[in-house]
Amino acid sequence: MESTSKETQVSLPALALRPFVSHYWLSLNNQEKVHGVLPDGAVDVVVEIGKADCQVNIFGTTTSRAELPLDIGTHYLGIRFKPGQSRHFVDVRVSELTNAVQPVEGDLLEGLSNAVECVACSHLFARLDGVLLTHLNRQAPRRSRMDDVIRYLGTCHDLVPVSELADIYGKSRRQFERHFVEVVGLSPKLFTQVIRFQKAAWMLAHSPLPLAQVAVALGYTDQSHFTHEFVRFYGESPSRVRRGVAFVQDREHLVNHDKSSILI
Repeated sequence: MESTSKETQVSLPALALRPFVSHYWLSLNNQEKVHGVLPDGAVDVVVEIGKADCQVNIFGTTTSRAELPLDIGTHYLGIRFKPGQSRHFVDVRVSELTNAVQPVEGDLLEGLSNAVECVACSHLFARLDGVLLTHLNRQAPRRSRMDDVIRYLGTCHDLVPVSELADIYGKSRRQFERHFVEVVGLSPKLFTQVIRFQKAAWMLAHSPLPLAQVAVALGYTDQSHFTHEFVRFYGESPSRVRRGVAFVQDREHLVNHDKSSILI
C-alpha cells in the first residue's frame, strides 16, 4: 500500500523488527480526501483515529494504482510489513487481501489500540516497537525458504524465470507458485514486475538517466515496454511522472534503508 503523499512522517522500526517491518508511517490531521496507493507487494496495518472511535484494518497489496477515500481531520498510522512478513503478526491469509481490506482482530488489535492513545506523542513509534516485539515474544517468527526467494528477487534487475525461483525454493514449479501466492498475495511473475516498477519509480525520482537508459538498466525490452508496464501500475506514463507528478514518497532520510530491494 504505497502512498503518493509527501506529508507523511516515516520511521524505521527497532533493529529486531527490521527483518519483518519495512517502516512506520503517520499522517496527523489529514487534509486529503483521497489517498493514492501504488502496488508494492507489501501489506499495511492501518490505524484510523477519528474523533469518536479508532479502527484498525489490514490492507493487502494492490495490483494497480488505487484511490482510497479519507476522512478530513482524521489521524492515520501505518505499519508497512515487508513482502511475506505480515504472517508473523496477523492471522489473515495474504492471498485473500490482494486489492482488499479486512479488520484486524486478536492481541495485535488490543496492543495497537493501547499504543495510539497518545498518537501525537514523541515516543509513538517506540510504542509500536513494543507492541510488535511483545507479539514476537509470544509467538516466534516462522522461518520459510520463501523469504530467501523474496530477498533474492529484491537484488535482481531482470525478471527471473519462475523455474529458477522454484529451484531456489526447492519445490516443483506448481508447488512454488501456489505457496508464493499464499505468502505474498501475488504470483511470482506479477511480484517481480511490481518490484521492477518500484525500482523504476525510484530511479525516475533520483536518477538523471534518460528513460531509454532506465528501461535498459531494469531489463525492459525497450522504452515502449517500460512505458506500457509503468502505466499499467501507476496510471501515468514515466515521462509525465518525471515532468513533475508526485508519485513516490522520498525516504532519503531513512539512511540507505533497503535500497537493495527498493520497495519504497
